[in-house]
Amino acid sequence: MKPEHDQYIYRHANGLCVIGLAAGHVAFKDEGGITTVDFNVGKSNRSEIKVTGKRKRNAQQFESNTALCKVCTNNAFYIVRCCIKGSLLEVNERLIKQPELLNSSADREGYVAIIMPKPADWLKVKDSFITFDEYRKLRHF
Repeated sequence: MKPEHDQYIYRHANGLCVIGLAAGHVAFKDEGGITTVDFNVGKSNRSEIKVTGKRKRNAQQFESNTALCKVCTNNAFYIVRCCIKGSLLEVNERLIKQPELLNSSADREGYVAIIMPKPADWLKVKDSFITFDEYRKLRHF
C-alpha cells in the first residue's frame, strides 16, 4: 500500500497463505533492524486469538487492509497488513519474544501470520500480486 512496505504471501497447495515482510521492506533498512513486534492493534490483541477445531472456531475475518501487527525499529514503526481477505488462523507469537527472527529469517521462522482466504477471494486478487522473480527484478535483489 505504501512505497517500500513490501510484504510476501506464500500460498500453500491447501489454500493457506503465510504473510510476512519481504526482503525489501523499509524496516530492514533502518539501523539496528526490527526491535519489537506488537500484535495489539485495532480493537483486539491478535496474539490472544485462539482458533480451534476443524471449522476454525474463533477465527476473525479480515479485509485486505486490516492491520495484523506493528513492527518497531529504533527510529520508526510500520503497520503490517493482511494483504488478502480471509480468516486469521494464527499469528507468529515467537516474534513477541524474539523479534530478531524478522531480521535473520523473515521468510521462514519470521513469518507474521497464517490466513485462510476463501477460494473465490483468492482468485479475485491473485493476478494483482507479483511473483518472486518479478519482485527480485523490481527491487534488484
